[in-house]
Amino acid sequence: MNFEILDRKEENNSTCLLIKASLKDYISTLPSDYDNYDVQRSIVNNSYLDRLVNTILKKGHIPSITLISDKDVNELQNEIVDDFKILDGLQRTHRMKLIYETKELFLRDIKDAYEQLTDFQFKRKFRDQLLEIGSSSNILIEIKKFFEEHGENELNDCFDANYQWFELWSGLSPEDEVRKMLVLNAGHKPVNIKHQLELLFQNILPIMEDVKSGSISIKREKEVSSITFSKQRELGTYHFSHLISALISFLDKKPVTTNTQFIAKMQEDEKKLYELMSYFSYELIEKFIKSVYAIDVAAKREFQDLGTQWVGREVSLVSLFGAIGQQISDVNQIDECIGRLADNFEKCNLLEYEECRNSVDLAKVNIGNINKKNIYNAFIKFSESGFTETINWRDIFSGGDL
Repeated sequence: MNFEILDRKEENNSTCLLIKASLKDYISTLPSDYDNYDVQRSIVNNSYLDRLVNTILKKGHIPSITLISDKDVNELQNEIVDDFKILDGLQRTHRMKLIYETKELFLRDIKDAYEQLTDFQFKRKFRDQLLEIGSSSNILIEIKKFFEEHGENELNDCFDANYQWFELWSGLSPEDEVRKMLVLNAGHKPVNIKHQLELLFQNILPIMEDVKSGSISIKREKEVSSITFSKQRELGTYHFSHLISALISFLDKKPVTTNTQFIAKMQEDEKKLYELMSYFSYELIEKFIKSVYAIDVAAKREFQDLGTQWVGREVSLVSLFGAIGQQISDVNQIDECIGRLADNFEKCNLLEYEECRNSVDLAKVNIGNINKKNIYNAFIKFSESGFTETINWRDIFSGGDL
């Protein structure tokens, strides 16, 4: 991408260049995996952004897009960059690309082929070609109208002679990238809490991926939402955010609540964050993943699909591992503790748990807090009994809210 430098700003060990480049230059140099950068959220539906075609055709202002490059800032002074990642502006970029590809489709295959059709007929006639590039008939209609009023040269100029501003960062650490992404999105639609949690602890995902066996797979929020996941999971499949919160609960010796306040505290208290990171050794993560899988197998064995669904809920994992963390004094004891729990998992009495859980009056209590407290207390008592006494969920649920 050819660009012109408009301004420059230094920040710690990083540099930000304010640059401008044509939409055509930007879109034509997008990496093939431009939408797969882990720090960014996935493409979302947004009716306002879908109207971006009108802004582009009017050569209107589009808010600046933030890019990062692994190159040293001195290598960027030659006013060309082709190895960037999108830190902020993925949604706008995605739609720019669709609009540009629709324009190219129109000029290449449609402008000389369509007859005087109604908009409805026009949409139907070229529907399959639009589906192939992931575009929409509304974008095509707007491009057709502009072409009929202004001609091909003016249509091309909407990209060739239409300039976009970018902030191009060089020298950011992975931690800086996450912080900037969260700040940049603060005024937009909030980034999903689970996605934020995954970003803060993304450095442990490679370790989890390394220690897991072939029978285990880990899903991220970008692949499937945690809510959808818990309803359709299979044995050995885990949501990354659930594993993080369960591991933190184990270390904190109590179930954590992964809400906005939790994320904000982690971001603000770097000492706490780094302290947690220091505990995430390869050995601990290996023992933890094996423990989750052992419980998963036992739950499936004793309670079939109900057991699989139970393990797939974050509230189950954070409460269970918070209790386990409370009951053992050394991480080396986790294997023995989990082994005894798995061997006696039929005493977890999950059928009764579901009955009690579903009988709670949702209008009077916070069901998330109720379940978390009750599962935690139940497994504390279960552990204290040496995993020999069947859990009485009716007694547990009679205790009230937190």
